[in-house]
Amino acid sequence: MKNKLTLSLLALLAICPYFTHLQAQKVFKVKAGEFPDRVIPYADRYQFSRFTTGKAEFIGGQTSQARFNYNYIGGHVLFVDAKLDTLEIIDKALLKSITIGNKSYRFDKRFGYAEVLNSYGRAMLGKREVLARIGTEKGGPYGISYTASSVTTYRSYSSDQAQTSKKLNTNAEGVFTYRTAHYLIDNNNRFYIPTAGSIRKLYPANRKQIDQYLHENPVNFGKEQDLMRLLDYCDKLTK
Repeated sequence: MKNKLTLSLLALLAICPYFTHLQAQKVFKVKAGEFPDRVIPYADRYQFSRFTTGKAEFIGGQTSQARFNYNYIGGHVLFVDAKLDTLEIIDKALLKSITIGNKSYRFDKRFGYAEVLNSYGRAMLGKREVLARIGTEKGGPYGISYTASSVTTYRSYSSDQAQTSKKLNTNAEGVFTYRTAHYLIDNNNRFYIPTAGSIRKLYPANRKQIDQYLHENPVNFGKEQDLMRLLDYCDKLTK
C-alpha cells in the first residue's frame, strides 16, 4: 500500500508541470454571434495597457506619429485619432515599420505584423502573437474567422473609409488562446518561416559552416532561444 501511494505521488509530481501550464494559459470563450473584442477584456486583447505614442515609417521616408497599440485579435497594429476613433492602416504595402514605445513591428502581406525581437546583420527575428481559435473550423490566419468589430480602417491615414465589422460565426462557439509564430525578416522586410533552408538563403556564403553548426548543435526552429543562438552564430560568420 505504501509503495502504491509513493508511486501515485511520484506520478502526480511528474504531471504537475503540465497542469500548471494549462492553468497559466489564458483561454476565452466566445459564444456564437458575439464579437470577440467585446467579450475578451481590454488588457488581454491589447499588448499595451493603453494606446502609446509611436511612429509609422513608410517607404520613401515619410513618417506619421500617432498613438498605437497592438491588438492580439487578428494581430493588427491600430491607432487612435483626435476623436479617439480606432483606426488601422490599409495601405500596408507602403509601410516600412511601426514603432510603439521601445518596440518595433514589421509587416508582411502573407503573415501580418511581427514584433522585432532582435536585429542581426542580415536578418531580424520577429514574433507574431495572436489570440487564435482552438479547433479546426475554417477561418483566417491562425484559425481566426473574424475581424475587430470596433475598428474603422482608413487608407494610409486618409479619409478613404472602409468599415470592417464581423461577428463570430453565428453557428459556432469559439474558445480562444494565445498562439505565437516566429519569422526571419531580411533587410528588405521579406518574411521567412525559420528552417535550415531559409537560414542558408539569408547567409548564402556561409552554407558549409551553417550545415556543420546545425549538425553539431541541433536547433529546434520552433524555439525562440534556439533561433537566437543560431542567428548569433550566423552573425559572427559575417564579421
